[in-house]
Amino acid sequence: MAARSLGIVADDLSGAAECAAHTLLRVSRSEVVLADASAAGEPGAVTTPRHAAVVTVDTDSRRLPADQAVRAVRAAAAFVADAPVVVKKVDSLLRGHVAAEVGALAQVLQRTPVVAVANPALDRVVRDGVLHVAGTPLHDTDLWAVEPTAAPTRVSEALHPLPTVLVPHTVIALGVDAVADALAAAGQSGLVAVCDAVTEADLEVVHAAATRSGSPSLLVGSGALAAVAVRALPRSFDTARDAGPGTPPAPYALRSVLLVLGTRATGAAAQIAQIRSIASATVLLQPGELLADPTGTAAGLAALPTDAAVVVALDPAAPADPSRSRALTEALADAVAPLLDGYDAAFLSGGETARAVLDRLGVRSLEVVAEIETGTVVSRRPGGRLVVTRPGSFGDSGSLVRVATYLLPGSSPTAQTRPVATSATTNAANAPSAPSATTEENP
Repeated sequence: MAARSLGIVADDLSGAAECAAHTLLRVSRSEVVLADASAAGEPGAVTTPRHAAVVTVDTDSRRLPADQAVRAVRAAAAFVADAPVVVKKVDSLLRGHVAAEVGALAQVLQRTPVVAVANPALDRVVRDGVLHVAGTPLHDTDLWAVEPTAAPTRVSEALHPLPTVLVPHTVIALGVDAVADALAAAGQSGLVAVCDAVTEADLEVVHAAATRSGSPSLLVGSGALAAVAVRALPRSFDTARDAGPGTPPAPYALRSVLLVLGTRATGAAAQIAQIRSIASATVLLQPGELLADPTGTAAGLAALPTDAAVVVALDPAAPADPSRSRALTEALADAVAPLLDGYDAAFLSGGETARAVLDRLGVRSLEVVAEIETGTVVSRRPGGRLVVTRPGSFGDSGSLVRVATYLLPGSSPTAQTRPVATSATTNAANAPSAPSATTEENP
């Protein structure tokens, strides 16, 4: 029986899958356990092989009320408690119940958290305790436009009421010894250290300092910090791991893929515009009509083609109501879940959307295959069908096209010779009362 070496607890599925994909650098098989948040704290709420050397658990708690999120994290803690290093994966834009979940995990594990939320590969860095995205402070961007509250102005604000102290970049730049001293001083004072980081090397320094003493540690950060923790595992950790780090499998030769975009991120419109060039159908759902009748929407979607790439997305031009975002996720999952078994693969954008859809199909775990782009992870459902997950805020305008062409060779935009020819209103069984959606099909 292998000793537990690393535990990862993520608050949404796309983040958990991203972290599990990183573990393929050191292990030959990686799974994400889909914890049952509705049964958090009850026997069997989280099931995962206790012999696994690396465990990744999705608590599905970002979309829950804070008290339920805490219960879900406490339940998951039992399955990582024996790992010397635990990473609490949080959203790289600081969404969700960051303070409540970090506090709950720290309390159960009896460890002082060390926080480094930067994800330099995505140009999300922390300077002077402020998270910057592409050079702009998070609170000055529109990346929280569909959230019910304003973005935190500092990382420490996202952690409130936990007591924090900043470890500035001037200290990080001095190296492991200086950072280790700063972390020790913070721990002795009962403070949570919030570390600046602008490069991957900075995250490596934080990790090395936090784990230097050999005492059990709790790291809090994005998928980038989880990747650092994985790389720190010995290269002989799993002798069955013989593939190169990060090497994806050869492109698949599938016949169909359903792309579902539950995200309202600002980049979604550009992604949809490009994927239309190769999609056999594109449906933009109106949030109000979907909320009014998800069953009717599902009936209308049942008429979609099941060949090539088919896109179902929330209309990015429709008004967003942050107070109804959870209800919208649930309604979208109700509408699209019945479709998945008709396609060889499904792309699910937005961790909450992905988890809600898979819950309706009774999926309790995913076998992670590869990360094909940052945060874009290919996994297998029980039974073999593929699921590709990605955080809603990830991906440039061409990212959906790259996913589709990876799964469906020959579906590149250059191979498309005929433009979208028709535009129609699709509704359930052609009933006038059914919710409508704009559909475009390629002949």
